[in-house]
Amino acid sequence: MSLNKLGPYQFKGVLGRGGMGTVYRGLHQDLGELHAVKVLAPTYTDDTHFRGRFESEIKALLKLDHNNIVRLISYGQEDGMLFFAMELVEGNSLFQMQKKGHRFDWRQVLAIARDVCGGLRHAHDRGVIHRDLKPGNLLLATDPNQAQMSEDRTLPGIVKITDFGIAKSFGSSQNTGTNVLGTMDFMSPEQAKGQPVTFRSDLYSLGTVLYTLLAGKPPFRSRSVEESLRNLTQTPAPPISEVVPDVPPQLDALIGQLLHKQPEKRVPTALALLHRIDQVETLLRDHSEAKTADQSGPDSEDLTFDLADGIVGEQTKLNTGRKIKSRTISSRSMGRTAEYSEHDLSAIRRESEIRQTNSGPRLNRPSDERENYFNTVTDHLRQQQGELDGDLEERQQQGKLPLLIALGAVVAMIAFGTYQALKPPSADRLYEAVVAQEQNPDKVIDEAKSFLRLYPDDARGLRVSELLGIGNALRFKRRLEVRANLPGQTRLTPIEKTFLEIVTLAESNNTAANQKMNAFVTFYSSAPELSPRDQKVLTAGRSFRAKIRLDARTSMTEDLKQIRGAMETAAAAKNPADARDIYDSIIELYGNVVWGKEPEGLEAQRLVLRARDLLEQGN
Repeated sequence: MSLNKLGPYQFKGVLGRGGMGTVYRGLHQDLGELHAVKVLAPTYTDDTHFRGRFESEIKALLKLDHNNIVRLISYGQEDGMLFFAMELVEGNSLFQMQKKGHRFDWRQVLAIARDVCGGLRHAHDRGVIHRDLKPGNLLLATDPNQAQMSEDRTLPGIVKITDFGIAKSFGSSQNTGTNVLGTMDFMSPEQAKGQPVTFRSDLYSLGTVLYTLLAGKPPFRSRSVEESLRNLTQTPAPPISEVVPDVPPQLDALIGQLLHKQPEKRVPTALALLHRIDQVETLLRDHSEAKTADQSGPDSEDLTFDLADGIVGEQTKLNTGRKIKSRTISSRSMGRTAEYSEHDLSAIRRESEIRQTNSGPRLNRPSDERENYFNTVTDHLRQQQGELDGDLEERQQQGKLPLLIALGAVVAMIAFGTYQALKPPSADRLYEAVVAQEQNPDKVIDEAKSFLRLYPDDARGLRVSELLGIGNALRFKRRLEVRANLPGQTRLTPIEKTFLEIVTLAESNNTAANQKMNAFVTFYSSAPELSPRDQKVLTAGRSFRAKIRLDARTSMTEDLKQIRGAMETAAAAKNPADARDIYDSIIELYGNVVWGKEPEGLEAQRLVLRARDLLEQGN
């Protein structure tokens, strides 16, 4: 589909295409300005999930107004098509530059890190986590009207972060189901495992970006999704100095810390990372000056910079009669020393406050989801999104007493919350939570385990145990589906393939699937020897058989309800012809159903036979 115009924009060509839509070069006909206009693909205009992701990007950009982030200008909808306009950045992405053969040296990489940190700090302060930071989403703006040369003339412009399509507000309830969103080569280990992401997840991705710009490739290159996940979550990244020997050890250590598998061992905030970059640049500059002053002095020493344990220690060098020091900043685990600069403490307090206060913006649009609208983004509209910059900094500068009072209140709330959290939930509460998700027991596995652990003698334990088995079987089934779709050679054993075939059949024919799963369990239960891997499939099959029966019973209950209602309507009909039509429809819909031996099925079968008798009597 070719678009020529949306809202006030006349399209002048395509800038790029992605999985969710197309970005056009758009001329604002009233302003005469060129903007980048992103349009949700027509395929997804009726898809709630993709519309939600597209609107989430607009909400994220509404909070942000920073020189290192592509700026949102307007947004709207026309004929059901969502779109928004951003500033048009004249320049290439860092990925495009690498693809064209550009090699980034460590000085350029430090300048890029500084720019990206500035944008991330602004976004994180407003509770926005990017979640897909990579060279393709970092644009080098070279238009003199948009960007000036970096201070040390290392870069011919400034870097701007773009594509907040899967950005997330910190602490929001945004849920992607079983999907892991992001680009595998650049995502953090916790993101790859489907665990909650934090600001440090973006910092890990930034570390991977810096590594890639220096080495020309990401830290890991994998041949399969399984290998990628294993590398991301288990294998330490090789030091960048092993790939690019001329990288200064200070930058090598900093990138190594950003790529730590454990989030708590990374640099804590974007602001803290800016400080580290300052220190690296200062140390390298001073070291360079010292070497220039005395390149072969007998007292010359190698500059040390230890970030392996998250510590920037005091650096001392005597070369030209002066001592060069960097301030000590320590970040250690609980029970050990914790020293931060005032800036770091402010950033960490801000991170804590964002966790509690972020509620997310709302798009200023009509209540009718399909109605046309167009909004220009103004400073007033941005202020309405609850930006935390000015008022939070002002509150933090109003003296130590209010801060101490606030901290005391926080401690009291934490103490009360800890007490409540440690108090075990009642058996009734846990049971109700598990049964409420009877159709989705994989969502309450933790609650089911807690019930069985805390109340092993409760008579309802058998029901909870059954639902726990079904929940585990559903998770197992999803893992098999992922493995089945991996590229390359088949990765499923024969028993795994058969299990998936029966599970797929259950989606359309419960009765046939029930018979096959019974045969499956009986056959493999009698097998002389199964490998541990195939034994897991058999265990899942036993539990999935219970799910098939549960689904069949739920379906029968709903069918029985419909048949009862139809029989009552027919009995009350004043016109015999209307009653005959209803009886005929019951027989047509349910006459050939195999109901089984469940009580609901037996009653439904009895009612269908009754409808047949009444129809014959009426004729």
